[in-house]
Amino acid sequence: MSNIKEREPIVAIATPFGESAIGVVRLSGTGLLEKVGRFIRTKSSIKPRYAHRFELVDEQGKPIDDGILIYYKAPNSYTGEDMLELFLHGNPFILKTALELFVRNGIRLAQPGEFTKRAFLNGKMDLLQAEAVADLIGAKTQLAHESALRQLKGELSSYITPLREKLLELCAYVEADIEFSEEDIPTLTREQILRTLLEVKDRIDTLLFTVKKGEYLRRGINLAIVGKPNVGKSSLFNALLGKDRAIVTSVPGTTRDFLQESLNLEGIPVNLIDTAGIRESSDEVERIGIERSLQKLREADLVLFVVDASSPLESIDLEVYNLIEETNHIPVLNKIDLGINEEVVKRFPDGIKVSAKTGQGLEELKERVLQKVGVFGADSMHVYLSVRHADLLQRAKEKIEETVELFQRMELSPEVLSLYIREALHYLEELVGTIATEDVLGSIFSRFCIGK
Repeated sequence: MSNIKEREPIVAIATPFGESAIGVVRLSGTGLLEKVGRFIRTKSSIKPRYAHRFELVDEQGKPIDDGILIYYKAPNSYTGEDMLELFLHGNPFILKTALELFVRNGIRLAQPGEFTKRAFLNGKMDLLQAEAVADLIGAKTQLAHESALRQLKGELSSYITPLREKLLELCAYVEADIEFSEEDIPTLTREQILRTLLEVKDRIDTLLFTVKKGEYLRRGINLAIVGKPNVGKSSLFNALLGKDRAIVTSVPGTTRDFLQESLNLEGIPVNLIDTAGIRESSDEVERIGIERSLQKLREADLVLFVVDASSPLESIDLEVYNLIEETNHIPVLNKIDLGINEEVVKRFPDGIKVSAKTGQGLEELKERVLQKVGVFGADSMHVYLSVRHADLLQRAKEKIEETVELFQRMELSPEVLSLYIREALHYLEELVGTIATEDVLGSIFSRFCIGK
């Protein structure tokens, strides 16, 4: 998959923008020292994998900065190419000056994720491991961090590779039987073929079980709190966060716009949203806030519908409920410390009784949240699929199921059986990157930061 263009030298600032003690400029490509050596002054010859004190100078020999460099000689580097990492003072002006120096002198500015893309193209990691780099950088909880680390170390690949190898071996036997049908070579029985196909399908099912959790680990659960004014939405928001973030008063309509904060729920990142109390209002600012809150409801993965458990239901409660009844939601019966109205319990028998004031019922509510989004309970696996992974595995599974059905009905010739197995195999190879189009790679690496 690699070509000459992929090996042209590239450069990027690898640390976030802003003042800091150290900033890193990273370069990769063929013959780096020959191309940039005249801008680097050291007291001794540069050895691979050694830290060298150096001075960075411009075309006229004018000093830009002094720092530490490490040179990695191909193929023993992150990208598999010659690499230089320059550790300079973390002044944005210095880093920008260094970057411009190299670009002026024929080093191309790297695209997002291009260093990791080159690592993949040069065989330093498979596509699943490359994706894990972005997941590791973006991990917001310990569980997300641990999952990304496992995938980076090849754990997800270790689940996929044996499935690919089983289908590949199956193809080899079927095609050998076609090619050498008159010769005495080992073949598989129909039962062995069927057993292998079903075994691969079952393992794919196990992997697909992690899809939802994997997607939430990467982007978080959008959890919106909704209800009429003054039912304790902001108090519940604060109680779930464990801190006072929203202003709480007895005056209806205190929250005039949505608030959003991050919450860690059993290792799953949650985007918790406190919406403005929904009601008819003549206040233009409050009306805008309510409309923005309604938009957040439409984007939510789960809605907490809050009512005052201590008071009779009002028509506005039911009007708000009508807005979210068809969504994934949990009725939350708040203010039970003030009493419980049986009419409310009867109307929402599956509701969770809580007191945002005392904390009663909050743990049960958190468990219900995870249940409702399908991620509650322990997993036998510790790596989780993305939407891309799931799409390809689902296609492979469907092709295997189709193959099994036709094979059991004796409707597949050996030649067609081989084609069907190879189609399922194709999806697994695309998953790990054994085959990959430029469009697929572009989509994957575009979500990386520049410099990684």
